[in-house]
Amino acid sequence: MLLKKKTISQNKESRNVMKMKVTRHLFAVGTLLLAGCATYEDQPPAAVKSSVYTTLKAEEKHLLPKDITVLTLEEAQNIALKNNPSFRSKYYAITAARAGYYQKFAGYFPTVNASFKAGQDLGKMHDRQGWYNTNNFAFTPQVSGTLLIFDSFRREMDILAQKHNWQSTEAAEDDARRLLVEAVANAYNGVMLADAQMRIAQEDKKFNADMLRDTKLKFDAGAVSLSEVLNFEIQYNQAESNLITAQYNYTTNKYVLAQLLGLTEGTIPASVKFPTKPAEDVDILPDVSVYLDLALANRPDLKSLREQMEVSKYSYWSSLAAFGPTFSANYAIGYTDTHSHNCRSEVRGNPVFNHVHGATFSYSLNVNWNLFNGGNDFFAARAAQARMVQADYSVAQAWIQVIVDVRTAYDNYATAVKQMKLFQKTFELTKKTRDLVKAEYDAGSTEITRMNEAQRDLVNAESNYVSAVIRMANARAQLAAAANIR
Repeated sequence: MLLKKKTISQNKESRNVMKMKVTRHLFAVGTLLLAGCATYEDQPPAAVKSSVYTTLKAEEKHLLPKDITVLTLEEAQNIALKNNPSFRSKYYAITAARAGYYQKFAGYFPTVNASFKAGQDLGKMHDRQGWYNTNNFAFTPQVSGTLLIFDSFRREMDILAQKHNWQSTEAAEDDARRLLVEAVANAYNGVMLADAQMRIAQEDKKFNADMLRDTKLKFDAGAVSLSEVLNFEIQYNQAESNLITAQYNYTTNKYVLAQLLGLTEGTIPASVKFPTKPAEDVDILPDVSVYLDLALANRPDLKSLREQMEVSKYSYWSSLAAFGPTFSANYAIGYTDTHSHNCRSEVRGNPVFNHVHGATFSYSLNVNWNLFNGGNDFFAARAAQARMVQADYSVAQAWIQVIVDVRTAYDNYATAVKQMKLFQKTFELTKKTRDLVKAEYDAGSTEITRMNEAQRDLVNAESNYVSAVIRMANARAQLAAAANIR
């Protein structure tokens, strides 16, 4: 008997331990599920949560890949699409819209609500015959819910509206991609322009340094006056000033590019180089109508507004459902357990005990049709209809804007190509002229003012040529963005 009691006790302890383990596991799973709803894998860099910059570690930042020594435009655009915070946030707007779409399907399922009520009533009553005690204890668990059977197609219209809202959000992300790629191209070309301006200023500085050295030798020999020496010193200082300005522009343009790339350092490392200048290849342009067709078919901002127009249309139809009836069903499944203990002072013997328990089930079918509510549904439908027409006009405005964007970008690129070719010829002629004037100046057959003018013209011509190449590259990016060409 003792062994049997010991075995029973051990079995109870084992069951208790097992229950505790199961409870802990269920609690852990529930915690993980709740945590999963509040966290996400793709997060901004840890550096942005810090209030101190100097203590940041490399792993907390978004940096350029270490293997990049020469940053190309394509690499810069890919990095921006991966790191740019504004663009990355668009993905989660899509996630929210997709969740909202699936949420609308919940209206087709019954609700399930669990409730539990436990209570006790204690009383002591007095009358002429004596006193009377009552002690009642009851608990009632219950499961209840509602099923919406028909709501005049409001659910269907809301689902379709949310579906088009989801698609509109996807198009908005695509439009953000289009604009980001163009912005990176412009910033990248700005860095290359400043780099080219630095090179031009350095060449101008070197030329004037050589001329200053030669002129000093001539001055020492008594062949030229001091004013010519001072002239080239002034020209040298001007070239130095231009170089400082170009270096500043180079640095600030790298800041702009780094921001678009989502780099937490806010700049591009000095070890990373850029190509000397964009390719001078000229694209053969088809007729502008080709780009117009591409833009109208592919522009995501236009697609997003068209989807929003569908949202407003289904929202209007959803508002009309308020004029129809609604059918629903309710149900409840419960259990009642009541214990009563009553006794009177004049009654001798045992008190009266009573125990009542049993299951309950109830259901109901409900029909609701609002016939009048002061015109609330009518004016809500009129407002939804007005928003639908407003969305239609927004699409019309966007359609016209797309046409204007394409025509402007097309003409801008064609003009930039013409200017680039013209400035290229001017630069070649000016360089040839400068070399001839220098030879004449060295031979003593031309004045120093002509030498200054020829060198200044060369610097301006080369700057104009490089700027024209950059403008052509920006115009190419503008046309690609206007027609959404990838």
